[in-house]
Amino acid sequence: RSPLLPQLPPPPSKMAAFALSASFGVARTAALSCSRAVKARSARYATVTAKAVSVGDAAPDFTLMGAGFEQTTLSSLKGQKVVLAFFPAAFSGDEDGGCRCQLGALQSISKEDGITVLGISKDTPFTMGAWSDDIGIKCLADMQNEVAEQYVGTFDLGKFLDDLDISKGFTGYVTSNRGCVVIDEEGKVVYTWVGLDDKGASHPGILPNTTEIQAALGIGKVNIA
Repeated sequence: RSPLLPQLPPPPSKMAAFALSASFGVARTAALSCSRAVKARSARYATVTAKAVSVGDAAPDFTLMGAGFEQTTLSSLKGQKVVLAFFPAAFSGDEDGGCRCQLGALQSISKEDGITVLGISKDTPFTMGAWSDDIGIKCLADMQNEVAEQYVGTFDLGKFLDDLDISKGFTGYVTSNRGCVVIDEEGKVVYTWVGLDDKGASHPGILPNTTEIQAALGIGKVNIA
């Protein structure tokens, strides 16, 4: 043996070789399973869905967390009129447009008319706590978009912003369509609206008509012709 070459370990025995082969097989299987799970999660989060509920439908029940991880269940509000305000992202927009404008327009319905208004987006409960305090409306975290998919559908906000050169590499961030659903005291959907452009594509820049929401609630200006 040349003194310049490092000493190599002896070849493994048949049992050791079998154990190594088996370990490799287990590791490979685990890696494939992990890869499939990651792909499945990515596909789940990248799903874009259309509006689901229509006027006359029974409102699908849900339980979501808000500030302080407090849970709110829709069915517990039966006997009350409820407005569900779906929005793409907390702490976005301003008084003249976007999510802040959308929820700000509903403050009088909540505070002056005493209607239960719930804001819903995929942000975390931590974000929703601060956003609720800021906007003055109770907001809930729909982190998997499951409730949005049942009510107003979802869209790729990241791609929308990337295509406008507002962001870069944000494609794949799927969140709730901007939308509004009014539910009566019996738990029935009496009004639904989703922010879609003339081609039927999701557009977060389109805002709901507050007068239509008031009419569905039987308050404010009922004639919306």
